[in-house]
Amino acid sequence: MFSFENMALTPNDLNDEETVFYIKDFLVAEAITMIYGPPSQGKTWFMLAVSKLLATKIKKIYYIDFDNPKRQLKERGVNWLIEEHKNIKYFNKGKVGLTPEGFLSEIIKNAFGQNYKDCIFVIDSTRDFVDNIHNDTKAKSFMQNMKDIRDSGGTVLLIHHATKNGKVIDGSSEFAKSADNVYEFKQKVRLGNELQWSLRVENDRDAISDCGFAVDTITLDLKDIDPVFSNMSEYEESFVNKAKEILNKNPDGLGQTELLNQIGYEKTDKTARDTLDKFTDKFWSKYQEKKGKPITYTLI
Repeated sequence: MFSFENMALTPNDLNDEETVFYIKDFLVAEAITMIYGPPSQGKTWFMLAVSKLLATKIKKIYYIDFDNPKRQLKERGVNWLIEEHKNIKYFNKGKVGLTPEGFLSEIIKNAFGQNYKDCIFVIDSTRDFVDNIHNDTKAKSFMQNMKDIRDSGGTVLLIHHATKNGKVIDGSSEFAKSADNVYEFKQKVRLGNELQWSLRVENDRDAISDCGFAVDTITLDLKDIDPVFSNMSEYEESFVNKAKEILNKNPDGLGQTELLNQIGYEKTDKTARDTLDKFTDKFWSKYQEKKGKPITYTLI
């Protein structure tokens, strides 16, 4: 006789469970990871580079892009990306011929058991699948679909948007509450063909960390950058830039008090002293003959 009690977990069901990172400190397998930020931050560039990096490591990547037109996809190298990596299946609204809801329902039909084990689903972006992102019911329904994918072994990467001021997640709180891990995504700098970003942990259920990444927009190669650099606050950026400029003009170095004064802070300013220490051996070095003697800072 059938009993629902037979569906309960046993110790054996959990013995082999462990947290697996597809990308160290950032992307956890079988989790819903959401990045959010204001427009024109390069979120699609980042996801394309992630897709290229992981294409040789996992079974399939389903990139579901109902946001960008085909001409932009070609400009970003999607044509050669999907030619080179046959396991990247790229879906665009212009080719699919279904509504976003209809297409998503086709995916959910197979979201059971472990059908999506070792598969990544990139959703670019949530607002193209939820016609009113401020509606809690619609947002919750969408995120339940993402959970269904996750619970059938899949890994979900969501592109979401920030409010106009760029500081908080736009729309219903259901997006952030239902995602396993949430990052604030911000472009830091563009150097020729290279884009650099900071990813700051907003919410987490896994042992993720603040990260920094860069991508070459020609090759779509992704690389790590030091999160200490990429996650500098506006205060820290201003402090570091001023300190570097001053130390560059003083190659023999400056004492702590004089350096802080020239930056614009008193030696008693604890925040300024802590910032000076935080970036020591990153941008400048310090030398002290022995304890109690003056500290001299020089530019690296």
